[in-house]
Amino acid sequence: MKSTTPAAQAEAAAGAIEDGARAATLTPAVGLLTLVSVMAAIAIFIALNYALGIADNWVGFLFLTYWGSVEQMKLEQLPKCILGALVGLLAAYGLQALPPLMGPAGLALALGVILVLVYCLIMGWWPIAVNTCAMLFLTVTTIPMLQAGPGLLKLFPALGTGVAYFAVLAWIVHAFTKRAASRRAT
Repeated sequence: MKSTTPAAQAEAAAGAIEDGARAATLTPAVGLLTLVSVMAAIAIFIALNYALGIADNWVGFLFLTYWGSVEQMKLEQLPKCILGALVGLLAAYGLQALPPLMGPAGLALALGVILVLVYCLIMGWWPIAVNTCAMLFLTVTTIPMLQAGPGLLKLFPALGTGVAYFAVLAWIVHAFTKRAASRRAT
């Protein structure tokens, strides 16, 4: 186990305090404005799903939850999250679709693929697609109620809508943030 020096510990503590201070500088008015913006973005997303006939908008929110909380909505992490979500959905779909088509052999094949995915995750192989996001989507979409439903294929358009909407929204926010930061620097 690596020990840290007192100076390194003090530097880490100062960084944490500074991060907390930045969060604490958010005024109540700015916090309310942010809340209203988030509510509007969510309402627009739900309305978009409704207009497209997508009932499973939770898939887009699941994607956003992972990308936003784990990957901090970094645009460079977006491809990894998209591929991971697709791999997880595909593996769960195989678990749903193969047994009725092939019987016990289909179940064995689907479980074998999942074991290979888990082994790849453990070994760190192909992390662009076999990652924590893949395992999150696999875990959620193997919930018995979802597996017993009419089909997981309908979740792919829901994922695509969520990815497209939240990626465009994040890109816009990043662009405005970068522009505002450059204005403050001058």
